[in-house]
This record gives sequence, C-alpha cells and structure tokens, in this order.
Amino acid sequence: MALPPALGQAFRMVAAELGMRSAARLFLRELMGAGGAPLVGEARDQLGREFPVLDFVAEQWLSGGAEAPLDPAGVLDALRGVNRLLVVGLEADGLDALVPRLSGVEAGLVTDAGGLDPDFRRVLANYDGLMEPVGLSELHRWAGRRSALLTFVYGTDGHAAHVSPSWLRVSGPDVRTQFRSLIGWDILGRPMTVYPRWMVETSAGDFSCLVGPAAPAPEAAAGAGHPRAPAPAREAT
Repeated sequence: MALPPALGQAFRMVAAELGMRSAARLFLRELMGAGGAPLVGEARDQLGREFPVLDFVAEQWLSGGAEAPLDPAGVLDALRGVNRLLVVGLEADGLDALVPRLSGVEAGLVTDAGGLDPDFRRVLANYDGLMEPVGLSELHRWAGRRSALLTFVYGTDGHAAHVSPSWLRVSGPDVRTQFRSLIGWDILGRPMTVYPRWMVETSAGDFSCLVGPAAPAPEAAAGAGHPRAPAPAREAT
C-alpha cells in the first residue's frame, strides 16, 4: 500500500490542533493498521526530517521500544498549592490526561499559534469549559503567588530543552517572576534524533520543575504503540 497523497500537509493540519506528538501517534497508528511497519517506515523516510516528533515516535515503534506514557501524576505533584494554571503549547493527549484531574484549579490555554494555526475555539470545546482561552495581553491576570505556567518539552539532555516557540514569548524575565512555578512536562523522554524543526531551544534550568515521563509499564515494554492505561486521578490542591 502506498502512502496517501499530501500526507505531510494533512499531518501539519492535524498537528496544529492536536500537537505534534498526539498527531504523530494518531497518524502512525492508522498507517500501522493499514500497512504495518513498512508503511510506517516509508512515512518516516518521507516526513521525518520535516516533522521530527513524528520521526521520533516512528523510530520508537519500529525499534520495538515502549512509548513514554503521558501519566500526569508528576505534573499534579508539581501543582500542589497552585490554584491557577496557564498552559503554553498544545498536546491533546497530555491535556486529555491532565485537565479532567485538576480539582480546584482554574486552567487556561495561551492562544498563541507557535508557528501553526489551530482553531482554539474548536480545541477548547473538547474540554467542556474546563479551560479558557488566554491571549498574550492577559498574562498579568493569571499571575500570582499560587499561579503556574506549564509547557510541553520535546526531549531534554538535562541542559537544553526543546519547546514550542510560544514558550519564549511567555516566559521572559518580566513574566517568570510573576508566577510561583514554571513547569516543563517532558513528553518524549529523550532528545529527538533529527533537527528539531518547529521547536525552539531553552535552558532546562529555566524551569522550576521539569517533569519526566513515567517508567514504561511492563505490558508497554512488550509492544510499542499500545498506550498505557490512565493513572488513577489525583487532585492538585
């Protein structure tokens, strides 16, 4: 089976509203079902350099390695004592796991495209009012001693971390001092192996807390591409 035409364009459109990792998992799952590992490998060869997160996830699946599960427990621990959370960047799988478990925490999503062009109204409609849109001009309203900024990290070597360009627009020195915590959620577990297009580099030391992925469950290690069951809900207080 050949790859569908205009696959790269389709992936970019989906990644704009799901996030790069979430879109990669969706596309590769469909390709794996349609043509198995050869089709996934062909997609990686064709699109991997343009979309490095897709390349990373495809390499995991093809090598038989387990995906880093998106367990929000570490993020919830980092949010203890926080009552207002502002998310910068978009990953639907991460938000789906985290947002319903926020208890007593007001949550917002910064509506900065970060190089893509999502329809934030459609994105936020998936969370039934649990998150609200926040423009860059509204950041001051979300600041405070019990407020936190959160962004998704696409791999780190302990020194550098790759993030959405939106993070650099939000986390400047004049803003970071207004929030109690700056949290990075590493959703890949290790650095990408090709040039991190669509991302920018920041220092891992800029985060007050850098949450890594949970250890793969034994059943996940037995076969790549099978998501881990969600962790039990925990409250952020």
